[in-house]
Amino acid sequence: MNEHTTSVRASHVNEGTAFASRPGSAQSQRGPVLRHPKLHLSSEASDTTAYGGLALAAGLVRSLGIAQDLNRALSLLTSHRPFHESDHVLTHVYNLYAGGTCIEDIADLQTSEPVRRILGTDRIPDPTTAGDFLRRFDVGALKALDQVIDRAQEKVWKRRYGKKKAERAIVDLDSCIRPVYGDQKQGTDFTYQGSFGYHPLVISLAGTLECLRLVNRPGNEASASGSERHLRELFPMLGRHFKQVIVRGDSAFAKQAIFDACEEAGHFFAVVSPQQPNFASLFEALPGAQWKPYRERDQDRPGKRRKRGRNRRRERARARNKRDLQLKKQWIAEIPYQPERSDRSYRLIARYQEIEEQEQGHLFMLTRFRFVLSNLPPSVSTAEVMDLTYQRCDQENLIEQLQSGVAGMRMPTGGMLSNAAFGTCARLAHNLKPWLAQLALPLETMRWEWKRFRRAFVYCAARVVHSARQVQVRFADSHRFAGAILTAHARLAPS
Repeated sequence: MNEHTTSVRASHVNEGTAFASRPGSAQSQRGPVLRHPKLHLSSEASDTTAYGGLALAAGLVRSLGIAQDLNRALSLLTSHRPFHESDHVLTHVYNLYAGGTCIEDIADLQTSEPVRRILGTDRIPDPTTAGDFLRRFDVGALKALDQVIDRAQEKVWKRRYGKKKAERAIVDLDSCIRPVYGDQKQGTDFTYQGSFGYHPLVISLAGTLECLRLVNRPGNEASASGSERHLRELFPMLGRHFKQVIVRGDSAFAKQAIFDACEEAGHFFAVVSPQQPNFASLFEALPGAQWKPYRERDQDRPGKRRKRGRNRRRERARARNKRDLQLKKQWIAEIPYQPERSDRSYRLIARYQEIEEQEQGHLFMLTRFRFVLSNLPPSVSTAEVMDLTYQRCDQENLIEQLQSGVAGMRMPTGGMLSNAAFGTCARLAHNLKPWLAQLALPLETMRWEWKRFRRAFVYCAARVVHSARQVQVRFADSHRFAGAILTAHARLAPS
């Protein structure tokens, strides 16, 4: 394969050089260089596919034993003619992993003989059959599917960390609005933004961006609804692999039920707190010595402020007499605080900000409070708790990739539970990327956007042939990540 590829390159270069030197070539002709000659098109059977990188995903699924776990956990089909539950679930997973944005895109994999060889089958479920399978899910089957993904998750952590526990797991909570434009989908309702649709809950692991739960909910559900129940399901798994677990969330998740769930499991939380009527007066009564200057971690707190270039946005806003806010100074302080529904006190941390406002040529000084509620031990400083809490904004990147990277929130069916099943399949498809990064690929690929990841490790032209009772996937060495793909495959192989 390498000799063939090298010879093709050499002949291409020589032919191109000869073409450029001939009289009448593109360089010597007048007019456009692109001449668009008449082409003669035809189709023929081929053993080449553009989805050669599916071999890595299939290798990881095989290495983790996901198919066997799916068949043991799910019982949704009365007969298997010929497909099993794992065949349907993994069809959705591979479709989303390869860039499919709807159920109908399964047909691209279904009609490809090389893809069927990679997956070791001569048939792939039809899109209509795959959609019908989603409509078979009930609440119990959804929970079983989540548990299968959790077991695969634990296998990845066990291989990565070994018998020792990792230091810290940071669990982020957030929700997002998923509008729909029809009026027939089950479970849709008006959201707090006024749109009509669903309100999914996303629970993820910071750093690795692994999705721990993707829960579909009606549009009128509160942001934190059901969060404590899912956290209680996740805490035993997290406790087996991490020494410390910290739950983060915005002010919508500052709920006593979440605090109690963390306390019962012996874990910690650090959430943004909404301002209560007595908060400002409590901190204004503090002596000035308890307020410490505060700077975010990314502002080089011990050293000098980084130099920045011209802020053209601010210049233009001031030139047009628009409202311009600029943070001038910040202070931070802490007091013990016991919420009304709690039997113990927590750390209430306040950040006091002075903000300069310029509007229509006049300067004003505004003040603003930001509050964080946490049960982290005193060994974690006040500034560290504040930094840690507001770093949860990185979860927005994961939510965006769940929406546009793997199309996990397309809600393709008319049923609420079937859309939830589709989202759970998308959760597995999304997690294949960070799992591959932790076990086989360079670690930096964990944070790559799906578009970049697919161009590197999924959209790889390859020949898939049967030879000596084996399926061989032959990549051209012209692909710049061919070496990394081969290395990753070798790492996934059982020792």
